Amino acid sequence: MSNSVKWVLCAVCAVLGVIALIYAVIYLSVSIHSLPGFVPGKKVGINGHYHKRAALTGVIGVVLLAVAVVVGVSARRSATGQAGSAPATQAGPVDREIAQP
Repeated sequence: MSNSVKWVLCAVCAVLGVIALIYAVIYLSVSIHSLPGFVPGKKVGINGHYHKRAALTGVIGVVLLAVAVVVGVSARRSATGQAGSAPATQAGPVDREIAQP
């Protein structure tokens, strides 16, 4: 996998992880009957919070952020590894002629 693909995957996982954590906080802090329209699960006349949904979205958010960190570190290591992996001295045709007696 190329470095640019790894960075895109890292960014997507990080954004989705943050969104999932925001949803987890919304599920815990807002009662069921007052959930905003963009959050699924709104029911009229029921008080309480979605604890299981909050836990699930929280775990998903943490896992996505962990994947983003692992992919980001992997992309960073491969980028620095490729830059430093070039051979220090490589004899070209001119160098070979000079080196021969």
